[in-house]
Amino acid sequence: MKCELCGQEYRLVHNCAGVAAAQMTQEEAAPPPGGFAPLYYLRLAFNIARWDDVSIRRASRDSNAVFYGALFWAITALVILIFTAAPQVLRTTQVSGPAMIIGLVVGLIFGLVVMAVITFIQLGLCHLIAKWFLGGTGTFMGIMGPLLLAWFVNALILIPVVGALPAGIAWTAVLMLVFEEVDGIGRLQAFFISAGVNVCFIALEFMVGMRR
Repeated sequence: MKCELCGQEYRLVHNCAGVAAAQMTQEEAAPPPGGFAPLYYLRLAFNIARWDDVSIRRASRDSNAVFYGALFWAITALVILIFTAAPQVLRTTQVSGPAMIIGLVVGLIFGLVVMAVITFIQLGLCHLIAKWFLGGTGTFMGIMGPLLLAWFVNALILIPVVGALPAGIAWTAVLMLVFEEVDGIGRLQAFFISAGVNVCFIALEFMVGMRR
């Protein structure tokens, strides 16, 4: 079926963007700042991590959120790699001096690429499940903005011993709320998608780690 108000195709249920726009508060409907505004998007990222639904919807409609989100994601991923993978590389390397520095830089770049691929697949898989099986109405770019901005919650993994648990809980909560708000699916459905895909990726990473 096709919505006569917004023109979007849908199956059984549909969160109409036209209706949603008419019901927006002044804060939610306000345009994003022009020019270079990292502090605005940093504040938006923290609000998303605090489960603020207005911030999630604002980021989902802001094309600049994807670019700032990618920047924040890269910084967070690099910090995680420096504190987790880099010490292992330094302990196992057989060279020193400039060769060691070059090897470390190459290793960090490779690690960033791998993490980017994993993140892209994880978010894309969640979105496709929501869209194909649960009637999700959002767009991939719409979910990428808020999710990349709030990806920094994964840095909780750096907490000694127990870091993986709070990081997993925080990231699952962010995923759930973003898919609920942007894809327009139920909270319980969003939770099962987020938690299920997270568990699968953690199990895959564990198996890969066991084979090393």
